[in-house]
Amino acid sequence: MKKLIVIIIISCLFVNSGNAQSETSSFERKIPTLNDHSFPSLDHFQNSFISTSLQANLGIGMTSPFSISGIQIDDHELFTFEGQLLFITMNIEYQQRFNPWLSLYFTIRLAGRVGTDMSTILLNGVNTVSGGDIGWLIRLKQSKKFNLSTKVYIQKLSGNFINVAEYFEEVINDHPNPTVIKKVPAMYAGLGLVGAYAFNSTFGLQFYGQYSYGESFERGKTGGYMAAGIAGDVDFKPKHNAPVGLTLAYTLTGAPEVLMAESGSANLFSGKIGYTGSDEFELGLQYTFYKMNLESVDSKPYINTIVLLLKFYF
Repeated sequence: MKKLIVIIIISCLFVNSGNAQSETSSFERKIPTLNDHSFPSLDHFQNSFISTSLQANLGIGMTSPFSISGIQIDDHELFTFEGQLLFITMNIEYQQRFNPWLSLYFTIRLAGRVGTDMSTILLNGVNTVSGGDIGWLIRLKQSKKFNLSTKVYIQKLSGNFINVAEYFEEVINDHPNPTVIKKVPAMYAGLGLVGAYAFNSTFGLQFYGQYSYGESFERGKTGGYMAAGIAGDVDFKPKHNAPVGLTLAYTLTGAPEVLMAESGSANLFSGKIGYTGSDEFELGLQYTFYKMNLESVDSKPYINTIVLLLKFYF
């Protein structure tokens, strides 16, 4: 997988250098636009434009305090406590434009979840998901205000789950091979639609939907994962000469790297503030809020994440 990515990078660099000599410099703005409106990039949200770009997202989050049930003896409950979980995410994506209707992209993903104290570490473990995806972005239609593309991709992930409490449970139940660390690989193939619409130079709308199918984080089982989202944004630069953009987004996702689990779904509500004064790069801060299922607790804790996004266009 690593050798394949290196070969693709080298090939893309040669192709890009060759295209740069033949293309004219008539395009003043490297950031893709429709109707003089530029669309912001978001975490957990695919861009629909055929371009050459490098994007890096770095995020950190924390759950709301949640209670973990203890042992019930008569009218008393012993060993109950509250805890929190810390989340860390990192996504790096490179996209290479080959012609006006075709580009290749690949992404490196890393997500981690760990308890903030010993009690939550024992009950929820230390979980990481790493891997990436590679795919083609194909333009289907473009007009002055509207852009629609489809993507075909393959995603490979590896889940590493360190769970001390589950290990002792397996020992007590005479499991033949109890282990603290479980490493589970998973691979998916998927298809999606991504689009953008510019009402004018100030207001824009983005949307996407995708479905993937393949191996799950539960050994011996396959499953399907879907995601869809919609985002509206406003750019104050064209009419007010203020290089600030605001975005509100909603995403429904079952992606394992988001849920840190083999099944389920989450409703993500996001807001982003970004700098829109450059024609070559994006810089922004995204806040996301959602709930998630935890096997060790009865209620769903809230998760608040902050992601720094930086994207360069070439």
